[in-house]
Amino acid sequence: MNNTSLKNWCVAFAMAVCAPMAAVASPSESALPQAQQANGKCTGTIVDETGEPLVGATVRVEGTTIAASANIDGEFTLSGVKPGQKIVANYIGYNPVTIVWDGAPLNIVMKEDSNVLDEVVVMGYGVSQKRAKVTNSIAKVSEKTLTVGTNANPAQALVGAISGVKVAVTSGDPAATPSITVRGGTNYDGGSNAPLVIVDGNIRDSMSDINPNDIESMEILKEAGATALYGARAGNGVILITTKAGKSGTGRVTLSAKVGLGYYNNGYEACTDEDYLYYYRTACTNTEWMLPGGNYAGSWNSMLFSNNQPGGIGRQEWSNNMNYNILQKNEQTEYLLGLGGWKEMLDPVSDNTILYWNQDILDINLRKPTVTQDYNVSFSGGNDKGSYYASLGYYDAQGVVKTTYYKRYNFAFTGSYKLNDWLTANSVFNYTRANWLNDNPQLSTVYFMNRGFGYKFVRYRDEEGNELFGTGNPTMNVNVNKGKFDRDYQSDKFSMTQSLTAKIIDGLTLKGTMAWYYNEQYTQALNHAYVTNNTGADNPEGSVGVSSNYSTSASFLRYFDQTYNLVANFNRTFAEKHNVEAMAGMEFYKRKYLDFSASGYDGPAPFPVLGNTTQESRDMSSNHAEEALMSYFGRVGYDYMGKYLLAFTFREDGYSRLLNKRWGFFPGVSAGWVVSSEDFWKNTPGLGFVNYAKLRGSYGSNAIINRDRLGYYTLRGSYGAYQYDGEKGYRISALPNPNLSWETATTGEVGLDLGFLQNRFNLSLVYYNRTTSDKYAPLSLPPTTGFSSVTYNNGKYRNQGLEIDVNATLLRLKDFQWTLGANLTLNDNKIVKLPENGLANNRQGGVEVWTGNGEETTWIGGYQEGQNPYKQVGYGVVKMARTQADIDALGDYIDIAPSNGAVVYANESGRQRLVALGYLASNMVRLMPGDLIYEDRNGDNKIESKDRKVIGHRDARWSGGFNTTLSWKGLSLYARFDMGWGFQVYDSNMAFWLGEGQGAMAFPKEIRDTWTVDNPNAKYPRVAWAAQYGTDNYIRPNEMMCQNGAYLACRELSLSYQLPASICKKFASQGLTLSVTGQNLGYLKSCTIPLPDNTTYWDGNTAGNGGTYNLPRTVVFGVNVSF
Repeated sequence: MNNTSLKNWCVAFAMAVCAPMAAVASPSESALPQAQQANGKCTGTIVDETGEPLVGATVRVEGTTIAASANIDGEFTLSGVKPGQKIVANYIGYNPVTIVWDGAPLNIVMKEDSNVLDEVVVMGYGVSQKRAKVTNSIAKVSEKTLTVGTNANPAQALVGAISGVKVAVTSGDPAATPSITVRGGTNYDGGSNAPLVIVDGNIRDSMSDINPNDIESMEILKEAGATALYGARAGNGVILITTKAGKSGTGRVTLSAKVGLGYYNNGYEACTDEDYLYYYRTACTNTEWMLPGGNYAGSWNSMLFSNNQPGGIGRQEWSNNMNYNILQKNEQTEYLLGLGGWKEMLDPVSDNTILYWNQDILDINLRKPTVTQDYNVSFSGGNDKGSYYASLGYYDAQGVVKTTYYKRYNFAFTGSYKLNDWLTANSVFNYTRANWLNDNPQLSTVYFMNRGFGYKFVRYRDEEGNELFGTGNPTMNVNVNKGKFDRDYQSDKFSMTQSLTAKIIDGLTLKGTMAWYYNEQYTQALNHAYVTNNTGADNPEGSVGVSSNYSTSASFLRYFDQTYNLVANFNRTFAEKHNVEAMAGMEFYKRKYLDFSASGYDGPAPFPVLGNTTQESRDMSSNHAEEALMSYFGRVGYDYMGKYLLAFTFREDGYSRLLNKRWGFFPGVSAGWVVSSEDFWKNTPGLGFVNYAKLRGSYGSNAIINRDRLGYYTLRGSYGAYQYDGEKGYRISALPNPNLSWETATTGEVGLDLGFLQNRFNLSLVYYNRTTSDKYAPLSLPPTTGFSSVTYNNGKYRNQGLEIDVNATLLRLKDFQWTLGANLTLNDNKIVKLPENGLANNRQGGVEVWTGNGEETTWIGGYQEGQNPYKQVGYGVVKMARTQADIDALGDYIDIAPSNGAVVYANESGRQRLVALGYLASNMVRLMPGDLIYEDRNGDNKIESKDRKVIGHRDARWSGGFNTTLSWKGLSLYARFDMGWGFQVYDSNMAFWLGEGQGAMAFPKEIRDTWTVDNPNAKYPRVAWAAQYGTDNYIRPNEMMCQNGAYLACRELSLSYQLPASICKKFASQGLTLSVTGQNLGYLKSCTIPLPDNTTYWDGNTAGNGGTYNLPRTVVFGVNVSF
């Protein structure tokens, strides 16, 4: 940013900030005489039904700008009031009260509002409605939901909170961004399903770096009847965020502080030291190919502890270095038992005694506990001329993995200034700086699970306490290289929204808005010389491998978004029965994007300066892009006495990144009928307890702008650098399609809203059906074109489902209240259309399998028309061979499907069958008791790849959540849960640890339930050394490791206490609340996977969460005080 631009930004910022605050601080001269000539002073108190003061409740004189706020005792004073004027009292969560002032002091008693129908929801562009008149699916997120605990990203608080909205917090990395999918999304093949996020009129790529404490309201628009207003970018839904603004009344200062302690949350329980040694040692005797004469018998010597070298335990010797705290007991080593920490046990393989000392890997690589700090201060106030709100926030979260962290600094300001009777100015500013560290060359979160579950006897410190490297990823000691990896990751985000609203006539306003959003990200990395290993046959004893060179890299990203719109809003009631509202507007959006990256290595000095690197090592790249969107939009709504409701919405967008089909028209229509307002309903016996019933439906369309798929369809974007005969030049690197159009999502839904017992119990039922058509797909091209494919519009995807929402006040007494909120979603996805390719169902990928009807085959997995894209494929399991008799009964059974080239036979007849098929004896392995017997789908007694089948569905068909609050006087207990069922997860971790580990990893407690001669009825197959080289019971996907993923998770449990006003008054405080909150407390589940809701899809066939960086369990202590 140049100096001139910076100067303009500063001037604009100063003027917008100072004007509203000055207006609030200094009443105009014309206002002073009015206050001085006031001939009436109205005083009073505002309390709830229990007599407790409602601190901060607002009172105003109807039809005037005279207003005030209640103090800590609930007292207020209004000047310039005349007898006979109406006084209106408001407080969040309570029904408004209107009283005619007769000149006497007022005692206003307010009742809590349990009527959800009075809730106001925001639809955007100045349109808001009471819930009773809404004909669309719009979810409103409460402020409490967002701020109960501590969250780096507001989206983390939405897990299980909204029907039809799936939020996956896929990493415990404090800098991670959760993914959000509304109603199953519109993409199944890697495209983005992220909804459009709009904050104070600015489009944001996500909710990252937004302070949850600054959010006033959050609405989620889920269907096209509402999202059509946002046109081409709203196919995946819209999230509208409005930040806090000041209110008329006495100024207020609010302070909040939270400190959280996070604890490592593995989810797997490790076995004991003795179990680890016993099962790994005996694994070798269970392994035919490890025994003398077997294919890998050369490793057997390391199993016997023939000398004092510390290797073995299922792995070959690497060196003479002392890398493991495990030895053979003899005259030279038995002294260790007197040093403390060392133990001994009889070796189950040899006649030797083992000495061992367990070093907990958690103490080396992970923090216990982590500390999270969240501090916020805000200032707000206002009068009849304007209002202001300003806040400062600081958030600092340590990661469970050492050296990882996330820090955020926030500033927010909102000001409103009434320039005259018909013109009002509004200003909103937000600035955020974030710093984070999430990896280094030896700390990839891919290894996170393994770091918490690594080999138990790696030597990380010597007898003098000096740090040792360990054995390399994933069981190295990261403390050895701490400080060797310098990182500076930083982002700066600034947004400004400035608007002017003019009141043209009664009911008609015209609003012009300018919204700017600037995002700048910078990263710099320097790797010093660091330890790479502590082993290797070429290293002399005691030496280590060291990286001899250093490397450095830097990257810079910047984009600047500008949005300008002009919107007219009209609202009028005719003949006291016909309510009409209309909105029309136009908008222009533009984004400029720039990124640059460079790297290099080797040089004379370890400084993060690219000039210090050698010229031949340097690599640089850059990119520059611009895009623009021009839009025209509108909405017309009508209702007759709040009984018959109708709304029409439209938007027309023109997008610069399309060529011949830039413009698209996206309409939406919705209607509602409040049946309970009809006389026949009121007069029908038995319906009295249903005091509210509304039928509604909607239909509309949107487009999806997917930047990752769309590409640049201009000449500049189609060309890339290339070399011809050593000379630099250009070539067309991607074939553009000038006729590419929008991906379009069309949604229809019907709903029923019910209110019972005077709306103390509210129920909403919605069925939706969304079809995404003209999906982007690659069209294969002949080789003569020079291109493999071109992107074009072909493909159709459908989501349909059911949403159920419940809000209820279960119990309300004088001092006690119990509320409940719950939601449940059923979602089903299906591929309707794929590009024609001549294959059955136009399939893409997948595997050919037997159908179970003789030699008949079909294709499963991959993507196919008419099928769900989230199926898991693997081998069926008939049973486990528990005795030799089970194997003898298999006859000439053979298995040619293990993952690493071995072939398996059960009996001699099977071995001869393999010989006849041409397999070498060196590749043959005999089936043994404790091995799995797989399902033979075509009856030929041979297991092959075609014997696979669908073993599960990896996306939850049913999902939901519920929250409940119990309040007694100032004490409140809040709990939030989420759940999912109707899907399966594949525990790839368990499969790896029990089946492929060769001494590098620990064993889970389930090792005790594996087959042995003494435990033939175990749940899991026998443990063998490097089982993937043999019968392969664990590594290849099969039914045994595919488990029911159903879960119930406790996300938050919070206990808070609001001190009585009498105590707060002693501190000159308007309110003081203390709280303690537990976050991510645990799961009720039957599967072994720690996080069944956070699945990572490895190869398209199985679902698990592999090396996921799990969310820590956190206890948060908080205090909130206002003055």
